[in-house]
Amino acid sequence: MDSNARKDQLRQQLTDVRERTLWLMEQVSDEFLQRRVHAFYSPIGWHFGHVGRTEESWVLCEAMGQAPTDERLDFLYTDRPDNPKDNRVNIPDRAGTIAYMRRTRERVLLALDVADLGSDDPYLADGYAWEFAIQHECQHQETICEMLQLIHACQDPIVEETLPWVSTHPSEMVDIPGGRFVMGTRYCHAYDNEKEPHEVDVRPFRLGRTQVSCFEWSQFMDDGGYRRPELWSAEGWEWNEAESRGTPEYWLRSDEGWAYCGPLGPRALHPDEPVCGISWHEANAYATWAGKRLPTEEEWEYAATPILPRETATFKTPPYPWGLTEPSQSTARHAMRDFAPSPVGTHEAGATAHGVLDMAGNVWEWTSSAFLPYPGFEAFPYDGYSKDHMKGEHRVCRGGSWATAAPILRKTFRNWYVPSYRQGFLGLRLAE
Repeated sequence: MDSNARKDQLRQQLTDVRERTLWLMEQVSDEFLQRRVHAFYSPIGWHFGHVGRTEESWVLCEAMGQAPTDERLDFLYTDRPDNPKDNRVNIPDRAGTIAYMRRTRERVLLALDVADLGSDDPYLADGYAWEFAIQHECQHQETICEMLQLIHACQDPIVEETLPWVSTHPSEMVDIPGGRFVMGTRYCHAYDNEKEPHEVDVRPFRLGRTQVSCFEWSQFMDDGGYRRPELWSAEGWEWNEAESRGTPEYWLRSDEGWAYCGPLGPRALHPDEPVCGISWHEANAYATWAGKRLPTEEEWEYAATPILPRETATFKTPPYPWGLTEPSQSTARHAMRDFAPSPVGTHEAGATAHGVLDMAGNVWEWTSSAFLPYPGFEAFPYDGYSKDHMKGEHRVCRGGSWATAAPILRKTFRNWYVPSYRQGFLGLRLAE
């Protein structure tokens, strides 16, 4: 792709992503824009200004050597220790935040007009800084969806509809032969923690063809899963007694059945949709209860690796679990489609070479692995994204969710959270 075509592509992507961000902002009342609703999060309004600040920082300041638009807002919308989350309630109101996002975006587009995307400068090459900004904004869109759930949950949601609690999709395990594969990527727009590629040997194992469903999780609950310490690690049981309420986060119970408090409010919970809103501690306890385990990160990526000629996986082509074609709604539930996951087993077109489904989209999947650097890892463009979290305290999640944008569904993308975190779109797939 020549430079002008690449610039046109980036302009369109920037426009499309921003339209969805502003639409999400319309779903937030003024009451909650500058208010913290959970200890893990900044105010939801901060995230909107932060996407503007981030693209300005990497495009204008780092790639183009320019000064920030507004140094005071540059500080307020940054994520750094001397701007703690409690201070971020002091951001501008809705109109002020939108005005800041508009001003920074105008400068970012002007910079794209004059940038040399053929440069060897790592921030300019193939539009790296602009692509980084796009992926970053997509990630914060998913965070905003998570926070919309918290907002609805703290408003005492009322269950108005439920579905019959009967499963039509039994669980099934798939044999995955062992072998050697190249883990990680050299894709130019991958994040630093996805690099460098390195060979890994994987022993034969079995993997769930589908993600664990809500119906299956309810069987764990009915069998006393939240009341049986023998199923939990010591740390997990301590967390369970202190934090858990005996169901996944956002599940709502009525006399008629189960519902879920989603980003747009309560909705009926489908028994065959994948369970989400669970911590690593819960996922690990469930796996023990089921007589199985969580897959390692190596096993997960091996199972999600399509069979391709080695030369087709180029520097500019990220593979997905089904191959090289861009994600669509037939291959994966993603990009905020219907603001809910689809029932497990729905996306046959997105099957892996071994017939495993939904290894991209629907819900993130906890693995057993700690988030650690690959051999040859180098932090870029800054330490705070990956390196500062690579101390063994976080567990890796893979695959993306229904709220994840297409560029992030690549099979090498690594997400991570502390084992107690359960507010995201987090589920599991079993291995043995």
